[in-house]
Amino acid sequence: MNKGLRWLAMAAAMMIAGQAYAGEVDLLVEKLVAKDILTPSEAQILLDETKTQLGKDMAAGRVDSLPSWIQTMQFKGDFRARYQNEETDTTSGSSKSTAKRERGRIRFRLGADAMANNEWKVGFGLATGVDDRRSTNATLDNVFSPKTITLDYAYAKYSPLSNLFVTMGKPTQKDMFWAVSDLLWDTDINPEGIGIHGDLFNVVSGLDLFLNFNYLLLDELSGGAEPTMVMLQPGFSYDVTEMINLKSSINYYLTNSVQGQPYNTLHSPKHGGGTNTLRGSDFRYDYDCLGFSAELGVNLQKDAEKRELVNYVSLVADYIQNPDPDDQNTGFLYGVKFGDKRISDPGTWQVYALYRELEKDAWLDFLPDSDVISGITDVKGYEVIFQYGLAKNVSLGFDYYRSETIKASTKKEQSLYQVDCVVKF
Repeated sequence: MNKGLRWLAMAAAMMIAGQAYAGEVDLLVEKLVAKDILTPSEAQILLDETKTQLGKDMAAGRVDSLPSWIQTMQFKGDFRARYQNEETDTTSGSSKSTAKRERGRIRFRLGADAMANNEWKVGFGLATGVDDRRSTNATLDNVFSPKTITLDYAYAKYSPLSNLFVTMGKPTQKDMFWAVSDLLWDTDINPEGIGIHGDLFNVVSGLDLFLNFNYLLLDELSGGAEPTMVMLQPGFSYDVTEMINLKSSINYYLTNSVQGQPYNTLHSPKHGGGTNTLRGSDFRYDYDCLGFSAELGVNLQKDAEKRELVNYVSLVADYIQNPDPDDQNTGFLYGVKFGDKRISDPGTWQVYALYRELEKDAWLDFLPDSDVISGITDVKGYEVIFQYGLAKNVSLGFDYYRSETIKASTKKEQSLYQVDCVVKF
């Protein structure tokens, strides 16, 4: 067969591929080989190039035979294997006891989002875990039993303007507000409700403003007022210099129908907490809290092609106060990160060291980091984290907590360390 005719046939097949499913292209190429128009090697080249081009067209939503939302759907996920060791000393009067526990745990998460049109996006995620709002871990136990997968988040996001978003459902935490630490919010918590988010870029040179307003549903009750939370978070990001950035926010929380609510309505005894002050069996105080968050980041990498020993340093701070009680009503955290800004490539690393105190009634006791003595308030301690990139999207992490209660009559002290291997895809 004439060589020019062969390449003409290949070009025609490529054009057809833009309108056809991959299986139809395979059948077409097989027929061209059978008729001796293409050689097997040319056919393989054509199939490889077709798959590459089809992938690009799907990413851009240019394949007419498939809905655009399928073509633009993006998947992401990760798997984490963890070894965890904890030792807790409990002292009540003259009595002291020690509890030790070792666990192997896994976490698997898979999420996706798709554009329904230019203004609406839908996202969802699945994760291991059962009914603990503060954990997506599955413990390796019960003689090789299957592990449960649950709906971790599901939401719709509407963007009438490029810098205005309305998010509804059960979004991810980062879709609702900015959190510089897990002093108040365990990172596994995905809130539920509706949020309005606005961004103003380059108000003046290097200054961006943002505002998050969220109406969060804490529970649904068959009778009586339902407990809710309103969150207002104005903030800014300012490039002090080309190397230095300051990001900060004011965080205001207004709770409704929490004071006087039966404690076990919102708190599950199975999942930690149990430290807020009660009147009888009900919450004694409101939790209309005011605080701030801040992070000062310094980029030390002068040349993008050349890595320094330490490429990035940041200082972080969190503060919260509940004005309803007269005492035991504040919380704070401060820390430093250094190394690389992100762990993604082999050889990248980061160290994060922090100290926290969260008094008894500074915050709702069913929301903070569950690794700090099961997520209670009335707690203080420090944490040190080291992460290292083993390969692209593969990292090894070491996390150590040393925590103790502040004023509890029954004193607890806990040492906990975790070794993690995380694979992202």
